[in-house]
Amino acid sequence: MSGLTFSDAFAKCGAKLANPMWAFSAKAPDGSIVLSCWSHKFTSPGKGLMRYADRLSRWRVNTPGKNLLISHISEAHASRLPVRLIIATTSDPAVVDAGEDASKIAKTFHVREDLVGHVTTFDGDNYVIDVSRSTAA
Repeated sequence: MSGLTFSDAFAKCGAKLANPMWAFSAKAPDGSIVLSCWSHKFTSPGKGLMRYADRLSRWRVNTPGKNLLISHISEAHASRLPVRLIIATTSDPAVVDAGEDASKIAKTFHVREDLVGHVTTFDGDNYVIDVSRSTAA
């Protein structure tokens, strides 16, 4: 398992969090969006593709971090920016899925530098990021 802190994982992608206490996404100097994703929300629809799907309404309240994430997802979708992933893994995904405060549960963070995604669907709530191996990796 990786020993990366949340901030270290973002730094590994060249991105700095606006505030490590509440931010879940950042924009890297190369223009890509870096965001934290839960490992249990990935599926494999086939043909070497991985898909991440989540919904913003899972969070019960608006926070600065959620608002920044909405901004980053909107920008990535509208401009077809590459999305780089910080993958968070927890042994208690039910807390995440229930929209509870996930800051209180144990988790590990991994950077997948070999993967790049694009936001293929965003309706203001539900979003999908299709992910494949980077040709630069």
